[in-house]
Order: sequence, then structure tokens, then C-alpha cells
Amino acid sequence: MTQYPSIKPFLKWAGGKDKLFNQLEIFLPPEIKKGEITNYYEPFLGSGAVFFNLIKQQTFEKVVLSDINEELILVYTVIQNDVEELIQILDQLKSRYLQLSESDKEKFYYDLRTAYNYMRFNINYKKYSNAWIPRAAQMIFLNKTCYNGLYRQNLRGDFNVPFGKNFSPPLYEYDNMLLISSILKKTNILISDFEDILDQVPQDSFVYLDPPYRPISKTARFNDYYKLGFNEKDNDRLMHLLKILNQNGVKFMLNNSFKVNDEYVQKYYSQYNIAFIKANRMMSSIPNKRNKVSEIVITNY
Repeated sequence: MTQYPSIKPFLKWAGGKDKLFNQLEIFLPPEIKKGEITNYYEPFLGSGAVFFNLIKQQTFEKVVLSDINEELILVYTVIQNDVEELIQILDQLKSRYLQLSESDKEKFYYDLRTAYNYMRFNINYKKYSNAWIPRAAQMIFLNKTCYNGLYRQNLRGDFNVPFGKNFSPPLYEYDNMLLISSILKKTNILISDFEDILDQVPQDSFVYLDPPYRPISKTARFNDYYKLGFNEKDNDRLMHLLKILNQNGVKFMLNNSFKVNDEYVQKYYSQYNIAFIKANRMMSSIPNKRNKVSEIVITNY
């Protein structure tokens, strides 16, 4: 796969790693730069920040990108297949939006959110169609105009993030979207549970894992951002898969939350290498609580 030095993520996402990649980069396996790792797997795709940063400087023969969130993968698939049509609809949405007063822009947002939630019942997520294109445009628009760039679903599957008072949002960067499209044409993009993706990974692969973070406070939950959630049983399944990857000689890196005197880290990760990075807690609704916190980086090499 060709290197793309100017590419960057097109979505904001909870836990996105774009601003943390410089810290993560030092923990990448040296075999990547040597060209000895030819396959890349990322089963919790989100904004794809690690992937997009990696391909600025590395090449892979095979890339598998996946997420269980069908709305997210729908957008990636549309960019892969119909980026120009997607851009046209985004331009139409932005043109209509910018002509409105601030109060009407807020109403426009909530009307679009309602339509977006209702129309999901008419989408076949298992078969690509032209109906995916306007839905992808709506999702990008909501992502750029909602509060804090957050994607969150309730248990019914409704996108329920309030308006973010973004009255003149940059919905996309044209050249970047075309670059992303050209890259995604060379990748495998799947709506899938992580276990299905990691079941049979070739040895000459690197797997990056950024699952929903383990709760470290009484108010935090695994499942704030997707209707199906991510619970303790899912986390145990993931830990089991790490053992299999390790036994098969597959190199992996995993990020997760951390708190002081955390017995969980020793229980599940003591057999691997444990490092720490500093991250801003950007998802808090209270600005003065968005402090730097420690996160762990787990590697098996």
C-alpha cells in the first residue's frame, strides 16, 4: 500500500488517538519499519487515527478495518465506493445550513437528527446501496455539528447527542477525502464483532486494539457510545483473544484506561509489557475536568 503523508482522520470519535499517536509511535514493533509485518488489523476502528497515521510512513499488503458500529462502517464504505457523490450531498447540506439563522440552525440539526434516527429502519446494513450515501452524509454532518464531536447511541439505537452550537462547521477537506477514498479502496472494511476479525490472524501481522475503555469511576460505563455496549464479558473475550494472538506469534498493541493501585492491570496484563501515556480527558462535559490522565499501552513484544 502506498504511503500518504498528508492524510488525517475525517471524523471526531470518543477516544480517538490522533493527538496521541506521537506517544504511541515509540511503542510500535520495530518489525513494521523493517517491512517484516505485512498485514494490519484494527477491529475497533473509530476515527481510524492510528491507521491513518501509520500509513503516512508504512506500507502493508493487507489491511482489515472493522467495527461493530454499523453506522460508522457505513460511512467508511461510502467513502471507499462513492466519495464524490457523498461530497455533493455534504455540500448541499452545508449550503442549506449556512443560510439559516443561529436558532434555525439548531432546529435544522434536531430535525436532521430525528430523520437520521427514523431512516435507519429503512437501511439494509448488510448490502451496499445508494441509500447509504445520504445516510453517510447525514452522519458526518451530525458529527461535525453535535456537542463535542461525540457519537453516542441510546439503548434503542437512537443517536442522541445534543446540538453543539457549531454554526459554521468544516464538514470535510476535499483533498483529504479523496486520499482516504483511494486508501480505503485497498482495504477490507467490515461490520463485525472483534472476535470474528481476530479469530485467524496471520503471524506476520500487527493488531492495534482500542476497545471501549474500562470504567474507572462510578459514573463511567463501557457502553456509553454504542447501543450494544461493551461489558465485562466482552472484555473477557478480548483478553482470551490476546492470549491466542500471543501464542500464535502475532504482535499486538492495546490501549485502555488506568487508575492507581489497579489490580485489574496486574490480573490481565502482567504477562505483557505495560507502558503509560498521558491523554486529555476530552469527553467530559465540564471543561475544567478535562485533565490529563494516564492510559496504559499493552504490547506483547
